[in-house]
Amino acid sequence: MIGGRENNARFQSDFYRDCYYRLLRWLIISIAIILLLLLGIIYSIIFIQPPQYYATTTAGQIIPMNPHQNGR
Repeated sequence: MIGGRENNARFQSDFYRDCYYRLLRWLIISIAIILLLLLGIIYSIIFIQPPQYYATTTAGQIIPMNPHQNGR
């Protein structure tokens, strides 16, 4: 009778331990994915060039515009 309780306690302990390790594995994987996405966002903010803007005249000439030059 006592041996059955010990076996049940052992099976329950093994079950919770296995679920804990499975959850921990998924947590580590999700943290790694979050870090990769964060690095991608930081890369796109730092290294990707802003779009270039152009204006056209009524004669059809294309004039490049620089939004960082004030008054020119």
